[in-house]
This record gives sequence, structure tokens and C-alpha cells, in this order.
Amino acid sequence: MSRDRGRGAPLPLALVAEDRRSPDPATQRRAVLHLAAQVEVEGASWPSFLEGLLRLGATDVVLARLTEGHLDARRILCEAGVTPVPESMYAVWASRSQGTGVHAERVDGGWVLDGTLRFASGSGVVDRALVPVWTADGRHHLLDLDASGWAYDHTVWHSPAMALSRTHTAHLDRVLAADEDTTVVGPPDFYLTRHAFHLGGIGVAAVWAGCASHVLRLVASAVPAARRSPAQERRLGLAQVDALAAAAVVRQAGREAEEGSPETLDPRLLATWVRSSVVAATHEVVDHARHVAGAAALAYDADLAAALHDLPMYLAQQDADKDATWLAQQGDL
Repeated sequence: MSRDRGRGAPLPLALVAEDRRSPDPATQRRAVLHLAAQVEVEGASWPSFLEGLLRLGATDVVLARLTEGHLDARRILCEAGVTPVPESMYAVWASRSQGTGVHAERVDGGWVLDGTLRFASGSGVVDRALVPVWTADGRHHLLDLDASGWAYDHTVWHSPAMALSRTHTAHLDRVLAADEDTTVVGPPDFYLTRHAFHLGGIGVAAVWAGCASHVLRLVASAVPAARRSPAQERRLGLAQVDALAAAAVVRQAGREAEEGSPETLDPRLLATWVRSSVVAATHEVVDHARHVAGAAALAYDADLAAALHDLPMYLAQQDADKDATWLAQQGDL
């Protein structure tokens, strides 16, 4: 196997090391926009886009998560033929966790929004958010909203894992989204019915796979070869296999997404297969890394400790049991 050292290498961070985990919103925003500028979105093929996301994930778990949301929003806007607001950081806030979500009423001059937005990552950092809203007729509309002035509930996130992602909750009570600050993205029901809806989930899997290689690099650095036992070397080798497998699955999916047609490609099946495979492999990387690290590296290496804490929380958005059950019901691959 040849070693192509350019592929899979992390994107360069225009931050000093101590700023990488800064809680300052302005610092996070600068980092996200810097990283996003190095991933081609508009006009990019699926293989090219996913390769960029693999490299993004290899940079930092929290910043990769925030940047992926921004890039996903840019790709959705591109699909709809809508120009993003220049120099804005975006997010996609589409969670309907436990019956939450946003209802909207069209009024003169804008939209009146009611409801609860959970898992709004980048709260207080992003400038704009793509939010699907449901109207009284049961249809949904995707709105490009100015979220910079919203109030967020910071009290509901109790875990220290992914805390720097600022994943808070927005309670919207008759909030007016004025027409001059709002863009309707696509026709009614565009967000959930577009061909690339499920394919977008492969983008998240690409970042997870990149995060697996990030963890691998961190643990290899924290426990140098001269200090590793044979058992640690074995664990590191197994982690390398899992990280390579996760990246290979993503790259194969990129080829299938690019070459398939709406008539021949099942986007949900492909995305679920990829996400499930990558999550399983990445959990293995995390488990091996913990064994290699031992108590000392877990306690004394700040970057490694943070990555091993953040990544399992990031992976938790995948309901592995539900998806495995669904895959089994689809028959043979």
C-alpha cells in the first residue's frame, strides 16, 4: 500500500494551539470560516466534497462539527439556487427531538415563529441558520434566518462533552422573522424531499471518520513508540485498521453518490450503511485509543482527553440499534 501523505491530512488551523479550544464565540467563528474556505462546496463532486470533510474531521472534533454544519448549509443553498449571505457563518438547525420543532405563520412582512429548537449547535456563534418550519397546512418550508440576535437557553446541556460546540436550545415565542432578513429556500417541502437529503448524512460520517484519524494521531503522539508496550502497539495497529476502514467506506460512498442516478441510487440505504459502518469503526478507534493512552495520557494530555470525551457524544446522534434493525429489514446488500 502506498502512503499518500496529502490525503487525510488535517486542514491547517490558523489558530495558535491555546485558541483551538477557546470558548470565545468570535474566535470559534473565525476558525470555522477559515476551515470552511478550504473545502470546496459549490460545484464540487461528492468524492471531492467528502475528501474535504475527511480532512476537516482530522483537525478538531468541535470545530469540525461546527464547520460541517456551515458547509452543509452552503451545499443546501447551492442545491436550491440560493446565494448565501456573504461572510456569514451558517448552521442547519433541523432537530425535531422529542416532538420539538418550529411552527410558522406567514404574516405581512415576514414569518411568526413558535416552538423549540433543540441541538442548535453554534448558538451565539453562527450568523444565520437554515431552519425547516411547519405551517398549519402540514407543509414545511426551509427558511434562511438571521439567528444572530436570538436568545438561547444554556441551562439544558449538562454534559462537559462537546460543551464548546455551544449546542443550546432556542425557545421561540411569537418571534418575527422579517422578510428583509429571511430567505425562503426552495419550494414547499424542499428540505425533506430533495434527493440529497439522506446523502448529506454521508457528509457527517466523513467528519466522524476524519475525527477517528485525529484521535489516532493524538494518541500516537501522547504515547511515543519508545514507550509503548507490545499490547499498546497491537491496539494502535487495530485502531489504524478501523480508521482506514471508516475512511474507505466514505470514499466508496462518494463514488456511488456521484455515479448513481435518482433511478438507481437509494440515498437512504447508502447513507445509513455508511453512517452505521463509520460509527462502529470510530467507536473501536476510541476504545483502542483509551487502552493505548492509559491513565497518564488521559489525565495529562488535554487535546487527547478532549477528543476522547467529545467524539463519543458527537457519534451519539446516530441511533445505531434503530439503523441496524432497519438495514436488516432491507434484505441482502
